[in-house]
Amino acid sequence: MRSKVLPAVVSMAICFSIVVGACSSKLPPETLPASVPTTSETIIETETVPSETTVETEAEFGPLSTPQVLDVPVELYGQLRVEGTNLVSESGEPVQLRGMSSGGLQSCFQFFNDDVCDTLIQDWGCTVIRLAMTSHGLDNGYTYFPDRYFNEVCGYLDTLIAHGVYVIVDWHILFDGDPTEYQEDAIDFFSRISALYGDYPNIIYEVCNEPNGMRYDDPDSPVDWDNVIKPYAETVIAAIRENDPDNIIIVGTPSWSQDVDEASLNPIDAENIMYTLHFYAGSHGQDHMDKVQTALDNGLPIFCTEWGVSMDSGNSGVFYTETLEWMDFLAENNISWCNWSIGTAILESSNALRLYSNRFTIEQKIQGHWPDEMISDSGLFVRSLILGADFEIPEGGYSA
Repeated sequence: MRSKVLPAVVSMAICFSIVVGACSSKLPPETLPASVPTTSETIIETETVPSETTVETEAEFGPLSTPQVLDVPVELYGQLRVEGTNLVSESGEPVQLRGMSSGGLQSCFQFFNDDVCDTLIQDWGCTVIRLAMTSHGLDNGYTYFPDRYFNEVCGYLDTLIAHGVYVIVDWHILFDGDPTEYQEDAIDFFSRISALYGDYPNIIYEVCNEPNGMRYDDPDSPVDWDNVIKPYAETVIAAIRENDPDNIIIVGTPSWSQDVDEASLNPIDAENIMYTLHFYAGSHGQDHMDKVQTALDNGLPIFCTEWGVSMDSGNSGVFYTETLEWMDFLAENNISWCNWSIGTAILESSNALRLYSNRFTIEQKIQGHWPDEMISDSGLFVRSLILGADFEIPEGGYSA
């Protein structure tokens, strides 16, 4: 999202401690970072605890959600691959995955537990979940605390894989718009993830979220496809393929992953590679669809790993009509998608849940099966899109 920032969680209490070694202990020493903090150096992060004095009891809000879909995605589709511009199942049938993207994992409060996974897969119908691992935030992210976040991603992966859903592991660059700035960190991250999880058909790798801006080492040169993004991607892909020869790898495209047409003129020479499309329905319309159509006409397989119902700031309401136009376009072209976002308490109209509300306890917020009162206008709409369920659009096709 072009103008998106990474605001701090404002109302979820977080007291988070990861014992170093949970996932790293599964790997040989030579695959670990040079500096591994001791237990005494483990990070403890706390944030403001919301007042719960006005919390309503369960009897005071609507019923909890219930299972709508009992199929297990990976059992349905098996080992995914790319054929032409299509993502296809193990049997060769076209597949359109639909699901949710987390917000930045540094702002998720141990969110993807068993109950939440059951909710997203069975109650919402998600066939894919995207884990947005912030590479380098303003004062947080993988480059600051690699072992902490590596172990957190592993914990989420263990849970999601057990639930049989496809999982996009996203190297979520944003402030670091040039992916080569922390290329060695990305290689470290994906080398270790692929060594541990490369044998699972669930795993999809997204090697750079939204390349953007100017080169970190040359402020006069843009972060373009030919000279920056493609060479970076080829290097990271090679590291992944040492451990995982089969699973899908998704590559970011120029200008916050909007210029897929540029990538289509010089694609990567490798199998099972897809390319990232991002859009926000209130900001991006026919011009962006035209870029996508050009890329498809040039044979580029596209995965929309992030889109929102709002403006590209994440705010300014829900654009229902514009979203439906995009949904029709993606369906016609068999383009899989993840909606932004779920799992954090950020105050964005594109946030699927009202996790910032003090009407509910922290336990209620992470127990899943959320009542409609806990789901935002965006979340209610997107849930219906994932399920393919009827939804009554407000008069005028817009919600503030």
